[in-house]
Amino acid sequence: MTTSRRAHLARSFFAVATVGILLSACTTATQTRGYVVDEELAGAISPGVDNRMSVQDMMGSPSATSDFGDESWYYISRETVTRGFIKERPLTQTVIEVQFDDSGTVSEVQRYELADAEDIKPRSTTTPIRGKTLGFFEQLLRGIGRVGPGGPAGGAGRRPGT
Repeated sequence: MTTSRRAHLARSFFAVATVGILLSACTTATQTRGYVVDEELAGAISPGVDNRMSVQDMMGSPSATSDFGDESWYYISRETVTRGFIKERPLTQTVIEVQFDDSGTVSEVQRYELADAEDIKPRSTTTPIRGKTLGFFEQLLRGIGRVGPGGPAGGAGRRPGT
């Protein structure tokens, strides 16, 4: 094979590889995460009729539950799209909130969509503490001499008379 033929093949291979890489960067990936909402089941939950057991039988275990206040179960679903190397963005988001009263009966069912979501920006500041803040070496050196021969409790766990 001649040198010019090899150079032409190398350039052709490079061109095909470059086009392949560029096209792969244009691919679109759609992902669904969380609870897959079944509209018929979600619409069948009746306040005042259903309870925790019947909701769990219909919808399954919730994605999240409330920590404070009235008991609520949340069924969360989100569909996102990613194009190449561009940051992922949401297409749809559905949150079904099922609230229960003190007796465990459904009191209310709410539905939230992507338009109801709020963008929350976490603060990067630190929480101040009272007192002196010790550095790594201060903490390390401060413990020297505090541990006796029997351990931190000064020999707790030794048999009496030894």
